[in-house]
Amino acid sequence: MKKLHQSDPSRRGAAPGSLIWIVALIVAFLVSLFVAFTASNDAEEALGLRDDMKAQRDAAVAQQEADIEKIFQISSVLGFYDESSATRESVVEAAETALTAFKDDFDDMGAAVTDFKGAAERAVPAYRAKKVQIQELNTRITDLQAQVEAKTTQINTLGSEKDAIIADLRSQLSDAEQAAADRQSDLEGQISSVRTSLTDRESTLRKTRSDMESQGRDHAQERAAMQTRFDEMGRKLAFLKEPEAADGEVLAVNEELGLAWINIGQKNRLLRGTRFRIVDGTPGDDRVKAWCSVTRVEEGMAEVLLSDQADPFDPPVAGDIIYNPIYDPSSQRNAAFVGRFSGTWNEKELRLLLSEVGIHIQDSVDKTTDYLIVGSEIFTDEDGEPLEEPRSPSEEPAYSNAVAMGVQIVPIKQIREYFLRD
Repeated sequence: MKKLHQSDPSRRGAAPGSLIWIVALIVAFLVSLFVAFTASNDAEEALGLRDDMKAQRDAAVAQQEADIEKIFQISSVLGFYDESSATRESVVEAAETALTAFKDDFDDMGAAVTDFKGAAERAVPAYRAKKVQIQELNTRITDLQAQVEAKTTQINTLGSEKDAIIADLRSQLSDAEQAAADRQSDLEGQISSVRTSLTDRESTLRKTRSDMESQGRDHAQERAAMQTRFDEMGRKLAFLKEPEAADGEVLAVNEELGLAWINIGQKNRLLRGTRFRIVDGTPGDDRVKAWCSVTRVEEGMAEVLLSDQADPFDPPVAGDIIYNPIYDPSSQRNAAFVGRFSGTWNEKELRLLLSEVGIHIQDSVDKTTDYLIVGSEIFTDEDGEPLEEPRSPSEEPAYSNAVAMGVQIVPIKQIREYFLRD
């Protein structure tokens, strides 16, 4: 029985070895579990880090797209980009150049203005002020146009009155001619009656004939004088203005520039260089306030340069009137020359100037002559030979004829006074 309870040595050695393997297997299993757990934690951390980085990348991409869209929106408002390119980002250099050019157009934009916002804050009030100023100028132009239209209507009315006066004078002339014809017819009837009834009184008849011829001559002279008078009156009304009739009116004055504007221009045959006396526009006041010379001519008005102001405290103003005794904007007039003309005012230049203001130059004085332009003393005769002593133009027959016919005598000095030459 005791033998049955004794252990086999070989079996005693095998039992501990199995236990060691079991322990080893458990340890290996535990190590495997630990390694697997550790690897699982590292993978989870890696996945979490990857997800964080992906989220940051997505946020950065979204921010970048938002920034790009904002840049595009700013560029759309600001401009200065190439529309043909794939992007529309503003070119900074072009925007800065445009800002500099924009600032140069305004006097009050200096170095303190650095962007378009600051420029706009100063440009907008300036633009509004200019807009108001333009509206005021347009209103003023409208007023001036209304004044010009009123003056034009007045001139047309005066023209109608002039035509009526001429028609009346012509009617009077016709009546006078008819009366003269009736008188002549009556005389001829009387003569015929006398011849028939007094054939035996030849001496009486001769005397009657002599008286009739004398009366006829007197009547012819009277008729010729009346005809000449009516022709002269009609011509003066048709072609000449009254000595003190105003040529125009001052529309506006700029005292700072020394300039003014008058209501006559190219359509009135006004020439650059024509001079006028400026007289107070108050009725009955004939004070000469200044002189002016035409510097620029437009269709219905002209710019003039003021000079020779009589009283510094009484300058020319709108409504004053202007005079030039030689200038006439509407009629055709005739003139003749006597004396010598040389230099800037030689005969050729003088003919050209006067033709431009509607004055025709005649070769001699007749009843249609309006002006006799008197030059300097004459040093040569008709053949060009020198005279022993200079001869005054007043000694010429043309001068005497002009005085006898009532032609207006105009010295060359007066031409120089009222017309400037470049």
